[in-house]
Amino acid sequence: MQKYILWDLDGTIVNSEDPAFKGHIFETACRKTGMVFNLSEQQYIGHTGKEVYKSVLQSNGIYDYANLEDGFNIWEDHAVRCLKENIAKVLPRDNVVDLWNYFHEIGIRQAVVTSSYEDIAIQYLKNIKIYEKCVSITSLDQVTRPKPDPEPYQLAMRNLGTEPSFCIAIEDSLSGICSAKSAGIYTIAWLTEGGDHRVEIADEVTTKLSTEMILKGWL
Repeated sequence: MQKYILWDLDGTIVNSEDPAFKGHIFETACRKTGMVFNLSEQQYIGHTGKEVYKSVLQSNGIYDYANLEDGFNIWEDHAVRCLKENIAKVLPRDNVVDLWNYFHEIGIRQAVVTSSYEDIAIQYLKNIKIYEKCVSITSLDQVTRPKPDPEPYQLAMRNLGTEPSFCIAIEDSLSGICSAKSAGIYTIAWLTEGGDHRVEIADEVTTKLSTEMILKGWL
């Protein structure tokens, strides 16, 4: 049966989880909505936008969530606009394009499972010239329960007509690893230097991803 590599996007394929880049986006959204952005990296790296927004509210002394959705939508619009204005600055992680090219050449299909919106994911993939090699994108706007819930990976497999034993997931965050593992998928945690090492539930943890390491997941 066909094998699939299911890639996370932010922080795994592209360096969009860089604290300075992500911090600039959230700081802009906060400034536009009259709040101060003073979260630590641990409070916004690897978290969904809504999780970050709630942390921002709390750090600004706001605990009334009566209009949470309306406020979040306005804040998120500013964040997404800032991201799109700066998206061309985001580079791929080292070796990731070579890995995509290699697995494409040997017939292993590759898909993206992301907490970004689909249009942003497509632009990232086009910018680093691997979009045509991606057979499927499962994005934030397609699920009701994002990572760490297993729904994104379950939906991806359903759309691809496959099952966990034929898939390998590559993630960089604890939230994503929990999502993939909960869906029953062999998961590689590809961390950055100094990344979150509280990821023991992953099947493999590395800072240097290789073709051999990925292929080992099917042995």
